Amino acid sequence: MSELVLRPGVHFGSYPQKPESRLSDFEQGASAFFDILHKRLNRQRFSQAYIVSRVEKVAAPLSNYNEQQLTIAILELRENLYRYGLTEELMIRAFALIRETAGRTLNKRHFDVQLFGGWLMINGMLAEMETGEGKTLTATLPACTAALAGIPVHVITANDYLAARDAEILKPLYLRLGLKSGAVVDGMDLELRRKLYQQPIVYTTNKQIAFDYLRDRIEMGEDVGLLKFQFKQIQQQIKQPKSNPLIMRGLCFAIIDEADSVLIDEAKTPLIITQARPSEASPETYGDALYLASSLFINDDFVMDPKTRDVELTPQGENTIADMIIGLGPSWKNKRWREAMVKQALIAEYCFKRNKQYILKDNKVQIIDEFTGRVMEDRSWEQGLQQMIEAKEGCLISEQREPLARISYQRFFGRYLKLAGTSGTVREVAAEMQRVYGLHSVKVPTHRVSKRILFSERIYATQAAKQGVFLQRVRELHALGRPVLIGTGSVAESLEVSVWLEAAGLVHRVLNAEQDQHEAEIIAQAGQLHAITVATNMAGRGTDIALGLGVAELGGLHVIALNCNESRRIDRQLYGRSARQGDPGSCEAILSLEDTALREFYSSAILKTMAGLAKDQQALPGFLGNLILRLPQIYNERQQRNVRRQLSKQDKHLSRILAFSGKFE
Repeated sequence: MSELVLRPGVHFGSYPQKPESRLSDFEQGASAFFDILHKRLNRQRFSQAYIVSRVEKVAAPLSNYNEQQLTIAILELRENLYRYGLTEELMIRAFALIRETAGRTLNKRHFDVQLFGGWLMINGMLAEMETGEGKTLTATLPACTAALAGIPVHVITANDYLAARDAEILKPLYLRLGLKSGAVVDGMDLELRRKLYQQPIVYTTNKQIAFDYLRDRIEMGEDVGLLKFQFKQIQQQIKQPKSNPLIMRGLCFAIIDEADSVLIDEAKTPLIITQARPSEASPETYGDALYLASSLFINDDFVMDPKTRDVELTPQGENTIADMIIGLGPSWKNKRWREAMVKQALIAEYCFKRNKQYILKDNKVQIIDEFTGRVMEDRSWEQGLQQMIEAKEGCLISEQREPLARISYQRFFGRYLKLAGTSGTVREVAAEMQRVYGLHSVKVPTHRVSKRILFSERIYATQAAKQGVFLQRVRELHALGRPVLIGTGSVAESLEVSVWLEAAGLVHRVLNAEQDQHEAEIIAQAGQLHAITVATNMAGRGTDIALGLGVAELGGLHVIALNCNESRRIDRQLYGRSARQGDPGSCEAILSLEDTALREFYSSAILKTMAGLAKDQQALPGFLGNLILRLPQIYNERQQRNVRRQLSKQDKHLSRILAFSGKFE
């Protein structure tokens, strides 16, 4: 594929996207191997010394340019990029011009490591940059270079707040380069979305852009030929009345910030566009199902695997239900239907807890992303589970939904002509990134030497011992004046920790899915003297926690993790909130054998044996504590990887079936 024409035109049509890959897993693995081999053979071209030295040569005279000369240089570069495409010489010149322009408009000049990170991304790679190294500014290098060449660029971030913030902060740079930009966020109507997608650089989230793509697929119907795409684009240009033009301009170049969160953590669940349909069950029916479920006994009437959320009724349970449905509606006489309803009620009762998997907001059930702690707007569970949980919580029962179109993130992002990204926590999933998305990961050194102090994890036998040690530690740090960020695993846990601190007389603030609209304000204060902030995994990811006056001299921000996350990578994301850009900082984990994650993984006999090794309320030996934590994380990482792999296989299988039947999505 030529990199000179990655834009709408003769070669890729009016709606560019990469054709669906038909390679087997073995062929994909072989392709990934040869891609890595090729990049290693050309590793000099992908080294920091190479790119920095070449940019410096071009940049030397630019600092002496006045504004008129700079404008002329930008116009000449734009013309050459549009004519000749992304050649190495022109990309080098673009980087030099963008850095000079950023220094004048934003008062921020790209560091050498940012030049290297940007070079990796414009070459379709994944730059692993430590937290606080300025990934947002780094992404402007490939984004502006591609946009100047006429390539539509999508910069994809983790949430609407970051998308809107980054687009606004960087607008002066883009305007000086003659580029328009905008942010597509939740709540915008289709007409405004269409207008914004016409801009050279668009900031948005993975959810927004994937759903907009699905809306275009629905509008196209079964005819996905080039002529149909061209016709739709002409409709948009001439604004033909009663027409429904496409929203986007295709999938040319995507730059993904926090790439592991977007491409890995959120890739377990397919995106589905649905429409309302009449409910098959009345609100009373869900209440009846919950009543029946509450009358059953675990292990006697049903068996359940909380990890997979699988429920099976025993013969005794089936008979119990059959005896209890006397007097209920006629639909309950259908054995298969009633057992399916009771199973959903059991799952809703035992596997989904308020303030963990969901919260109640404005008397509505809203799903929480268990990895980030954020509310997932407009998401709902399938097959009546959403309605069952609403009945459980006494909320108004929403309409059931039926699917119109679906796609997985693996398939969606695989359709971009060029894909790149950056994140601070990639190495644990680098192999999967290469195999699934063809993204080769390269570690970018830090601009300044990290001063982060990482203390060993401490695991105590009981929750009471953990609570006592934790409160004593917070008191010590608070007395010194150091700000403290406390990481928790769920909304419920953050509220529980808040109660502990309040009882101890420690003033603090809480950041979780219930306060997500105040995230920027809370994070802005989290690095000030004496600040104590309790947060879920959202913890201001993508934002800098600026240290207040005098905090650096005291040791900087201290992070305390109070739960065992599903992945070591998520631990590192939390620890990365401290000691950014050469600032001092420290982090530690204070845990107990009674924590939910450990109780779900280890048997009670093993936990009891381990508890016996903790003498006089002391923590377990360091080597043993480390082993206890890592085993569940290794197991969970493997399980999640298998879930994503199965979803990808299922998606490919569904794609082949639909293609055979003449349909697309």
